Amino acid sequence: MGRKERKEIIGKIEAHRKSKLLCYVTGDRSPITAQIGDDAVRPIFDHLRAFKKVSTLDLFIYSRGGAIDVPWRIVNAIRAASDEWRILIPFRANSAATLLALGADAIVMGKQGELGPIDPTLNTKRVVPGQNAIVQDAVSVEDVMAFVKFIQERCGLSEQDAIATAAGKLIDRVDAVVLGSLYRTHSHIRDVARRTLLSRKQPPNDQVLTTIVQTLAEQVYAHGHAIGYEAATAIGLPVEQADDVLEPLMWALLEDYESELKIREPLDPVAAVGTKDAYDEDACIAVVESAASVHRHVGRIEIRAKRQMPPQMNVNVNLSLQAPTLPQGMAPQQAQQMLQQLLQQAQPALLQGAQQAVQDALAKQAPLIGVDAAWRGGHWTHEP
Repeated sequence: MGRKERKEIIGKIEAHRKSKLLCYVTGDRSPITAQIGDDAVRPIFDHLRAFKKVSTLDLFIYSRGGAIDVPWRIVNAIRAASDEWRILIPFRANSAATLLALGADAIVMGKQGELGPIDPTLNTKRVVPGQNAIVQDAVSVEDVMAFVKFIQERCGLSEQDAIATAAGKLIDRVDAVVLGSLYRTHSHIRDVARRTLLSRKQPPNDQVLTTIVQTLAEQVYAHGHAIGYEAATAIGLPVEQADDVLEPLMWALLEDYESELKIREPLDPVAAVGTKDAYDEDACIAVVESAASVHRHVGRIEIRAKRQMPPQMNVNVNLSLQAPTLPQGMAPQQAQQMLQQLLQQAQPALLQGAQQAVQDALAKQAPLIGVDAAWRGGHWTHEP
């Protein structure tokens, strides 16, 4: 399928739901994944402005998460553009997507629909002890908070010296500035979750609100844990099951996005670089779409091999040039011109042979130690 077929499905959902439908999908195809981010806010605003003010709006979403400060902006914008809005979840709406769902007046879940915990992870840099190296690190906010609870509640440490010693181990792993950021994020995520829940047309009472925030922020102990319909109902979220008409339409829409974003076609970086040590592919990693138009986040996947270079590398270039037979009595100047022409004609083949020789030498003498995958030239496109 494609844009034409998706537009038809969007129209059927709008007719069935008597609403306007906005779709937001972020791809999770390895090794280049997309997340809910600030760059998508502007395309979303374009669609909402085109809708003007509507009585009912549905947001179709598939996402594994993203920036925790973006959902609140989207929730506010949707609330300003509609009297009531619901979120449609055919499959995954994790982390920041779950945070976004908290602001909906109804959470409509398909048979495979799932929410997730809202425990954020901070990407930081740290110095490796004993090494002159800085590495990228991902630190879960709730993991740090769980460690503090562990030393106090499970280990039974109550003396200040013992607690200080245990805390010192934590600081050895995460520096003081990062710990400060973790604490701010810990507080911020709960504040955003509360404000998002209170933005609903019928906000929950204090007890339900506290239960939802505590459960999603700290009482689900695995970041990838799926929260289905029954679990979401149990903690007080306004969830509904998609009816027999909506369910297949939502799934058909998801399957088409999976196809366009190649979500079910993971890219093996090592296999992709092959013997050429490089791979490039044009791709789309996110979509914001309505019946009126579609925004796509497109760019180029670049994968490059990393090799451990030897102190010396031997490159053997075999050049097979057949010298022309020069007519007897040819003037030296004419013979020189003929040889120059031969070299000019052979130059592309010589260059290609030299490049291949270098590549062969690298493959044999420089072992592969990893690959770098990058997203280049990413930008949003727009078309009817």
